[in-house]
Amino acid sequence: MRVIFNDSIDLGFAVAALINDTVDRSEIADWAARVIDEVEDPPTYIYVMLDMERYHGRGLHDEIGFTPTTGLDSEDEFQYLREIAVRRGKEDSDYLGGKSPVSLGAVRKAYIDNLLKMNFGFDVQSLPPLYLGDASRTP
Repeated sequence: MRVIFNDSIDLGFAVAALINDTVDRSEIADWAARVIDEVEDPPTYIYVMLDMERYHGRGLHDEIGFTPTTGLDSEDEFQYLREIAVRRGKEDSDYLGGKSPVSLGAVRKAYIDNLLKMNFGFDVQSLPPLYLGDASRTP
């Protein structure tokens, strides 16, 4: 897993997924445990991520000591993470701020979906579709 300064895409993506509520703190803790199992001599900030439920530090950025690469190239890609949070039931549709669903190319969506599957084990394609209509109606 890529979690160090010169190769940090998995770390950066995990933090971005947490910040955008695509995953929750317990999923980050599970991810950190996998990193510890898979990486020889993991960085100390990975151990902090094991106990995110009680973490009230200065913020992960300060704990990590650098800004890890997220692998995301645009605000639309961060918005896509927020849409996945809604599709997973982590947030309601108000979380999207009234924005229409993003229109990402198939390659970028597949890339992000693959990062989520590799890092957190869930398949975005199996999630229910994004529904932004009147909650009193069924889609």
